[in-house]
Amino acid sequence: MPNCVRVLCLAIVALTAGCSTDTAKRTAYETLQNVRRQECLKNLSSDCGKRESYEDYERKRKELEPTK
Repeated sequence: MPNCVRVLCLAIVALTAGCSTDTAKRTAYETLQNVRRQECLKNLSSDCGKRESYEDYERKRKELEPTK
């Protein structure tokens, strides 16, 4: 199953190659979030956690970057 997920991720990235960089990053992020969520639900875990939006992820990531 993990190989199918990797192939799916690569296909999505390849299809979005014509899009802007931000769109490709957003699509990849959302795909990984969906994969993690499905894996969590598949394992019947009661602690799947809340999904973080791409905007929140980017904001936190930029806060951690050193200023230039």
